[in-house]
Amino acid sequence: MLNHSPMHSQATMRALVQRGFTLIELLIAVALSTLVGALIYTVFINQTTAYRQQADMGTMQQNLRVAMEMLSRDVSMAGWGLSFNGATWGAMGHGSAFGQGYIGSDANPLFAMWIQEDFPAGSGRDAIELVMQNPNRNTWAWSMGEVQDCGISNLTFHPDYAAAAAQYDPALGAAEVLCYQPHHRGKPGSFLWSVVGVGNAGNVPVTSNAQSDYSTECTETLPQRMICAPPRWVAYYIDADNTDGIGIGSPAMPVLYYVPDVAAVMATSGAYPDANDIPIALGIEDLQMEVCIGGNGLDCQLPASWTSGFQMGTSPGAPEWVNLTAVRLHVVARTLRPDPQRTNVSAVLDPVPLDGGVLPGTGTPDGYHRRLGTTEVQVRNAVGAWQMANAGW
Repeated sequence: MLNHSPMHSQATMRALVQRGFTLIELLIAVALSTLVGALIYTVFINQTTAYRQQADMGTMQQNLRVAMEMLSRDVSMAGWGLSFNGATWGAMGHGSAFGQGYIGSDANPLFAMWIQEDFPAGSGRDAIELVMQNPNRNTWAWSMGEVQDCGISNLTFHPDYAAAAAQYDPALGAAEVLCYQPHHRGKPGSFLWSVVGVGNAGNVPVTSNAQSDYSTECTETLPQRMICAPPRWVAYYIDADNTDGIGIGSPAMPVLYYVPDVAAVMATSGAYPDANDIPIALGIEDLQMEVCIGGNGLDCQLPASWTSGFQMGTSPGAPEWVNLTAVRLHVVARTLRPDPQRTNVSAVLDPVPLDGGVLPGTGTPDGYHRRLGTTEVQVRNAVGAWQMANAGW
């Protein structure tokens, strides 16, 4: 029979309580803790990386959508309120030299669309200028009820629209007025003046037009019924140059810029890029444009019908507005930072190198994710001009 004395039981309990972990137990515990920690860290890093990639891709897609939406909207509206030949006559005009519109080329019309290939020179990218009358009806006014000669220095609105004259103030940027007549000499006409003073009581002080393009279309008197409003002359280009001291664009962060008032830029800086240009989409790496001149009998469903560039002009053989059918926009967007896990994910794209330029780094994987957005936009005002010219009415 065993002896279970109280003293023996207390000694055994004290021995059990004072016993620690062995070295092997500690090593096993540390190893298990390390493994669990490593697993948790791996899951955390993978989740963080996936979230970062999804956020970068979402931002890229959003920037691409913004760029495509703004470009498509303005391209489709180009030529609104302009004449049958896609131009407005009088103040300002596109120069015959390749490049931006030049204020010094008043003898030429100001055209609805002017695609610049390889802008800035050597970049391999494109830029586009678009002209239209302001589509906001709140800015409109009728000039009607009295005869005004072609050499006016004061544009007069109908008394019902007298208040609209106050919107013209060169000091506030409202330095031009564009007037449209749907049936000037049997077809649409458009006239543009430079504003030289503050509009008041239905009168807008303007510089008298005597340019050759204006004089050809206005020989004695202006049409008695014209819709007048401020013009919109805008431009889009990509800034990837951080050496010119203008804008936030750089090779590491190309940016699509919007020029809200090309005329103002030309009058002050003489050219864009300009400090007042507006960045609208980050990470837009390339902009390329093609046109289809369907009015010449080309089938826009055929690849061969699409060509680069569209610089209208008065010289023989220059593209004509009434023959323009559609513009194809190619926009390349990339993530704002490279993927550290996948350095070979993509290379620089050059979707339409028709201008002969090749984007720097083309074909070299650099870790950025990229998307190419392409859309075809019908230039409805040009198509409408063609329909009117060929309706046989």
